[in-house]
Amino acid sequence: MQIKFDMDKYKAEEVDLIWFDKEKNIWVPQPTRFWILDRELHKAISRLEEKGLIKQWERKISEDNKLFNFFVNLHKLEVKKRIEILEKKYNHLKDTKAFKVLLDKNLGIGSIRNFNKKPFKVKCFHLWTAYHLGDEDFENPIGEFVLKKIRQ
Repeated sequence: MQIKFDMDKYKAEEVDLIWFDKEKNIWVPQPTRFWILDRELHKAISRLEEKGLIKQWERKISEDNKLFNFFVNLHKLEVKKRIEILEKKYNHLKDTKAFKVLLDKNLGIGSIRNFNKKPFKVKCFHLWTAYHLGDEDFENPIGEFVLKKIRQ
């Protein structure tokens, strides 16, 4: 896959954990803290997903206990960081459903539930790449794989 842009300049953007939906007049929890906003990078990642590589990663992680534990620990770290951010930045929304949803310790990266059970759920490459680029504490083999494949 040939990409005609400089991957090193792209970063994932950290987004608010809770957004206000003006149409519905409610606060809405967001499933991730980092998003890939660049359209070309987003498209390149989508093309990788279309090849069925997500299922391969799900099997690989499920079969390798060391890799499985690595990703479970990333989810746990996200839960911890998310709760810290909620308490610092969104405490004024603590009575909202959105705030309470995001306090759920069973809700991992990308709103993946039961992240500590096999088979492991990858969900999508966009979220793992966004976390890989967005926070050095979340560098991970999926994000690394995706960026390597795109650079080829």
